[in-house]
Amino acid sequence: MITACRATLSVSNTQLVVTPTALEAALAGSSEPVRIPIKGITQVVVAEGDGWSAGTVSVFSGDDVVEIPFAPGADATMRELESAIAAAQRGDAPSPDTAPDTSSRRPGFSFVAFDVETANQQWGSVCQIGAVKVIDGVESDRVSWLCTPPDQWAEFDPHNVSIHGIRQEDVKNAPSVADCISKLVEFAGSLPLVAHNAYFDSSALFQAATASGMEAPQLLFACSLAQARSFDLEVENHKLPTLASYFDVPLEQHHDACADAAACAGIMVGLARQAHYQGSLVGFVHDAGFTLGAIDAQRVTPVLKDRSGAGRALQAERIAKDGVQAGAAAVPAPAGSNQAGPAAQSSRKQTSGRKPAPWQAVATPDAVPEPALDADPSSPLFGQNVTLTGEFSPFDKGSLWQGIAAHGGQVGKNVTKKTTILVVGEWGSMTSKEKRARQLIEQGQHLEIWKAEQLLDALGLNEEPPF
Repeated sequence: MITACRATLSVSNTQLVVTPTALEAALAGSSEPVRIPIKGITQVVVAEGDGWSAGTVSVFSGDDVVEIPFAPGADATMRELESAIAAAQRGDAPSPDTAPDTSSRRPGFSFVAFDVETANQQWGSVCQIGAVKVIDGVESDRVSWLCTPPDQWAEFDPHNVSIHGIRQEDVKNAPSVADCISKLVEFAGSLPLVAHNAYFDSSALFQAATASGMEAPQLLFACSLAQARSFDLEVENHKLPTLASYFDVPLEQHHDACADAAACAGIMVGLARQAHYQGSLVGFVHDAGFTLGAIDAQRVTPVLKDRSGAGRALQAERIAKDGVQAGAAAVPAPAGSNQAGPAAQSSRKQTSGRKPAPWQAVATPDAVPEPALDADPSSPLFGQNVTLTGEFSPFDKGSLWQGIAAHGGQVGKNVTKKTTILVVGEWGSMTSKEKRARQLIEQGQHLEIWKAEQLLDALGLNEEPPF
């Protein structure tokens, strides 16, 4: 599979297939791929560009010529296409049912990477879904759909349009997002999903589904952003383009959902290859210390740190026995929270006399770091007494505590009369710490309540979309 500027290309001994991206198909009015018989190709002409101008590969077949544009700087990719066609003319190209790169196969490492683009600031305003299937560590298929967002979020914000280029008129005749979510589920089958900052993309699917009146599908997902952060990579940040460049993964049309999904897939495979990992995606995620996230009919559970090992064992057992949907149902929820389903609530009643196990990333670490004496006094955290509540995926509280201390802040486990900042992460309802903080504010205490984004900004960790 070769990625051009507005299409993906595949070459076999019998034909060259040029498949337009969803955006190009919408603009051209047709999603049908162009199929060029290899035996009919008489000439291939490569017109290289430079760092500023695009290049073109012209494929001559009889009296017809198909011009395939490539992004600036993609000369090596154009030469790769030229070589692939030459190999096919010699009969040396892979057959359609043969993996294109057997040297990179990783048996069992299979998943579907996906990405969404949104019409506006509402996460559920999904207007494009792209997905790439990876079987045994090698891309085997890719799909992309433009779609109409839910009616209540149908307006296209100029800011979003400036990022991905999809306009309201481009999706005028597109299927509904509910239909495309169903197509994604069918495409994924029994495979787990992967996305970059997966909590965003998974929440977008969940919100789009529920806003469209359909029940959100049961799906498990991993996060290439969280996975990459668990590695000691020499990168300035963990954004999609940065990691794609690090792993030499093509990303020639950033913010096209299919191109971003392909980059995400390549990053996940690159991480596994760098770790010399052999096995399934589920095992790779668990070995990095995470449980898989999950979408179900009620909620989205993010990818979480797994300290106890109980979550990974339960997921692995359920997936091995009954598949991905059963694994989604096995994702643990915090004891005593409103995020647990009826089965979990029943289980708590039966085991109420037992000592509760710690729960992933929301568990409070034991050791409280001391504030750094040489911290920058201009930091908004310097000299503050900071307490966290809720979920901060893909970060665990221990790493955030270290960041707060490095900025000269004093970490507090609980909200007290010394607390000056309470940072509120994701949670299904107001936590007891937030309730206590609001009581103290009413009593006259100087105490600020921050959103998680404010803390991540202060720590230099905020890598929210767009990536």
